[in-house]
Amino acid sequence: MRQQIMNGLRKAGDGIRNIDSAYSAKIGNMYKDANPAVQTAAYTVGGATPSFQKIDIDRVYGPETMPQRVGREAMEYAIPIANAVPKYVLPAAGVTLAGSALIDLANQIGQQTQSTVMPE
Repeated sequence: MRQQIMNGLRKAGDGIRNIDSAYSAKIGNMYKDANPAVQTAAYTVGGATPSFQKIDIDRVYGPETMPQRVGREAMEYAIPIANAVPKYVLPAAGVTLAGSALIDLANQIGQQTQSTVMPE
């Protein structure tokens, strides 16, 4: 029973990672003709890097010091997390803010209509 649950969770996780990878690839494709600085920003914080898997950052020169290794390992997790914000957090917040703005607008229209129809 426990093994079946674990297999189900693993399959669900794989499905989420596959969907996120495909979505990230589409975002990256939007920047394929952009200049290198814009492409770098797209992959660093713009949503073009998958958010549900660690990335591998290669060492460029010689052996690493302990602080360099810690920094590299932190970035391997930080970049995917940062890429979740423009893909998932901002659109959800935007929908919420848009809905809130529509409610406020409707309330203002209702107040104006009420004061126009029924003078105080």
